[in-house]
Amino acid sequence: MTKNLERFLELADAAAGYIDDWISAKEQIFVTSHLDSDGLSAAGIIGAALHRRGAYFQLRIIRQLDRAYLSNISTEGPRRYIFSDLGSGQLHHIESALIDAPTVILDHHPPSIKNTSKNIRQVNPHLCGFDGTHEISGAGVAYLVARHLGASNEDLAALAVVGAIGDVQDRGEKHTLLSLNKDIIVEDAVAADVLEAATDIRVFGRETRPIHKALQYTSDPFIPGISNDSEGALSFLSDIGIELKDGDRWRTIASLSKEEKRQLNTALITYMLKRNIPAREAQSIIGRVYTLKRENPGSFLRDAREFSTLLNACGRSDQGGVGVAICMGDRGSLYRKAEAILKEHRRQLAEGLSWLVEDSGSVESRRLLQTFHSRDKITETLVGSIASMALFSRILDWTKPVIAFAFTTDGRVKVSARTTQSVIKSGVHLGEIMRLACEEIGSGSEGGGHSIAAGATIPRGSEERFLEIAERLLAKQLGQTKEVPPPSEGA
Repeated sequence: MTKNLERFLELADAAAGYIDDWISAKEQIFVTSHLDSDGLSAAGIIGAALHRRGAYFQLRIIRQLDRAYLSNISTEGPRRYIFSDLGSGQLHHIESALIDAPTVILDHHPPSIKNTSKNIRQVNPHLCGFDGTHEISGAGVAYLVARHLGASNEDLAALAVVGAIGDVQDRGEKHTLLSLNKDIIVEDAVAADVLEAATDIRVFGRETRPIHKALQYTSDPFIPGISNDSEGALSFLSDIGIELKDGDRWRTIASLSKEEKRQLNTALITYMLKRNIPAREAQSIIGRVYTLKRENPGSFLRDAREFSTLLNACGRSDQGGVGVAICMGDRGSLYRKAEAILKEHRRQLAEGLSWLVEDSGSVESRRLLQTFHSRDKITETLVGSIASMALFSRILDWTKPVIAFAFTTDGRVKVSARTTQSVIKSGVHLGEIMRLACEEIGSGSEGGGHSIAAGATIPRGSEERFLEIAERLLAKQLGQTKEVPPPSEGA
């Protein structure tokens, strides 16, 4: 489909007009959004825009939009509904559950159906030829609507950048955001003086971690002898003469002078090249960073990647409301609570990753993919994060997609699929694999997502059959259909 920006902006404008009518009529508005960092950013954008207009609204953060949830909210009285960062993949469920209810869907996932009822307004990049995997996030879609709801909402573009970074959409040269993210959202945020986009050392924790800790925890790119090695990181910095402290205070990468950053850049790249790291991978340590200018230096909210991680921690810890409040401006007790949530979240991630490393039999390598089943060792909300971390830190095979399982609290199984950009370039789309495998499994299974990250929920006991189906679909995407047989009957 040819890209049609004018049509996409018209859809956003029309949805904003629809919502504007609800606000003017003092209608009750019910917002539902996803628990990940993109979903919380989207909820924060819509929440802030509605609050600034004095709208009467409620907001709920959920793990998954399914028939049970829709049935529940449909009985809570007549409302106007907004779904952000979800909804397009569940259009058929929404239409059957919210019959004739005025509804706006602001999503970037592929729609399950193209034509909807007259009461549903859908703003989705896929309808206009854009790819929601890397050209705009759910928060970005929410922003395009929010900026039509008030004359001073351009500052919310910074949150849309946080959402895009959280969804790993910085896939351009030197990790820049692309397309709609770059040409509209970043430009609006820079023009509103709430964002700075610059080329710098692209290391997580550049605002908040001591320099050696930021390098130690770097996994993209993975630096042999420094990544996962505290002594190695300290030794490297000592050898190149970078001062680690300013008095009693640990210095951060963000606090380095321009000359010190150039020195560190050159030393890191040279170090990796000497250890046979490909030049392109070594040079990827330098890239685009996005700084939220109104946030305090040293804050978890100053760097877009760290902001998105804080939000993700809140959502994955069932504290999505805390994340939304921070997006809407809370910098008091709830921000301090979010810092504590992040600390606990990191502890749980480290514990889960340790389990994966120490239990040598937990990972099964199949011909085209790899898999592990955490059962109750890792919670359903963290298993996808653990899978991603294990890929980027080379604990798992970088060249194969991973499908991870965890038991859910309702007696089913959460499926999380993750892969890398190099695998995506070979034609793999994990979202399609999840969706089609769930259709074949049946029994209320639901799945979907993006090419690089996707998920599903399936019945317990169907994991092996799911893997067989997934590997068959993966083989088809890779053009190797004949080499992997379909699953046997009754598997």
